[in-house]
Amino acid sequence: MTEPNTTRDPGLQPERTALAWSRTAFVALLLSALLLRGGIVHHEPMLAWAGVILLIATGAMYGWAGWRLRMTTSAMTSAAPVTVTATWVMRATTLIIALVGLTLAASVLYHGRLIEHISALVH
Repeated sequence: MTEPNTTRDPGLQPERTALAWSRTAFVALLLSALLLRGGIVHHEPMLAWAGVILLIATGAMYGWAGWRLRMTTSAMTSAAPVTVTATWVMRATTLIIALVGLTLAASVLYHGRLIEHISALVH
């Protein structure tokens, strides 16, 4: 019986993953700007704080994406396709975005004017 090959063919997966983190961070940056604007203009502290928290998380995502892109060459030679750190970063990002979304939903439901709030955030 032969032993399995422990080296893996990396292809472009690490680079694509790093670029996907950058795109996700850009969208989160846009959303945080909308939340901040909505919170400040409409005097809603929940929305403003959600925007601040998402802005901080966005900065962390940009940092993670940059680090991940620089580490592409070492990731290509690694036998493990996913690291423990990457798993925790993905979990933390998901948790932060989910909490911001729930905060936004709670704020909108509290005031009971869903359409007005959405149109005010866009305009």
